[in-house]
Amino acid sequence: MKKNPKQIVAIVALILIVLLIIAFVISAFTAGPGEAGNRFMTLLYCVVAIPILAWLLLFCIDKMQKKPTMEEFFPEQKTDAKEENNQKD
Repeated sequence: MKKNPKQIVAIVALILIVLLIIAFVISAFTAGPGEAGNRFMTLLYCVVAIPILAWLLLFCIDKMQKKPTMEEFFPEQKTDAKEENNQKD
């Protein structure tokens, strides 16, 4: 079964998030009193950052493959914005 790049990135991101949640649970039981806050914030940051980085990677893959973006689906809004900018100048 052949997977496209979007599926691969999504699966890898999901696996990383699950591993971070497991690390969080393990860390909750093993961390000392002074380390718990730092570990929690680091793991929380990583759980938030992974989907954002995955989205950026997918966006770059789409751009390299020359796929259309939302801006190209609504060209009339794009031209209206350019006209407004020209009238302001």
